[in-house]
Amino acid sequence: MDDEKRTLQHKLQNAEQEKRALKSLLDKAADEIDDLAEADCSQSAIERAKTQAERLRKIGNPNSES
Repeated sequence: MDDEKRTLQHKLQNAEQEKRALKSLLDKAADEIDDLAEADCSQSAIERAKTQAERLRKIGNPNSES
């Protein structure tokens, strides 16, 4: 039983680490979209990009009220 418990604990830790890595990637992508949107784009393109960036942030932080 101890081996099974250790295996499950290890899998859980790996899944949590993957979740943190994905959240970090989403946050970086959202920041990059915001930066790109401000570089000589039309107002509608900027608004669409910022909306997409906000969607990524919500995916990465589902419990926050951003």
